[in-house]
Amino acid sequence: MDAAERLRDTGRSHRRIMVLEVMGRHAGWVALFTAIASAADWVLLPEREADLPSMYAHLKKVHARDKVAIVVTSEAVVLPGTKTDAEELDQFGHMLLKNRGLGETVAGLIEKNTGIETRSAVIGHIQRGGAPTLFDRILGTRVGAKAADMVAAGEFGKMVALRGNDVKAVSLEEATSKLKTVTPDWLKLADTFFK
Repeated sequence: MDAAERLRDTGRSHRRIMVLEVMGRHAGWVALFTAIASAADWVLLPEREADLPSMYAHLKKVHARDKVAIVVTSEAVVLPGTKTDAEELDQFGHMLLKNRGLGETVAGLIEKNTGIETRSAVIGHIQRGGAPTLFDRILGTRVGAKAADMVAAGEFGKMVALRGNDVKAVSLEEATSKLKTVTPDWLKLADTFFK
């Protein structure tokens, strides 16, 4: 959020569209939450095909009104008309996202298709650091206490998870059996803001 807000200030002073690339290999949660919380003007997620013509049209309207626009993109988005089969893979068979330069590619496409000067920024691993919030500290204390209780009770093969406001023991199988991508209800909420 902080990076998106700083980009908005910079974009406004130069009357540009700014693209922020964030982490997110298979799941666009970081991009989605960043975009919603920072009042970005568009978000690109790996869970759905990018509608570039709609994005260009929307950004033109926003920029005409505000003299700035912000796009948040997950690093793993596949753009229409691009091929990913030639991309380099790591030892686990995952695409090496650090070499893709997606934010820069998106910025170039926006500039070409809107005629508005566009810049990109990649915050990479910086987004994983920083001082913990009050919520982070309380959550860490709660899950630590629950983990200690589980060990004392001999409850192994489980992890501590936050479900709603409750801290619960969850089997490792349940926790890791399915990739947790952005769900349809969150995509629907995104459609409320990014259209």
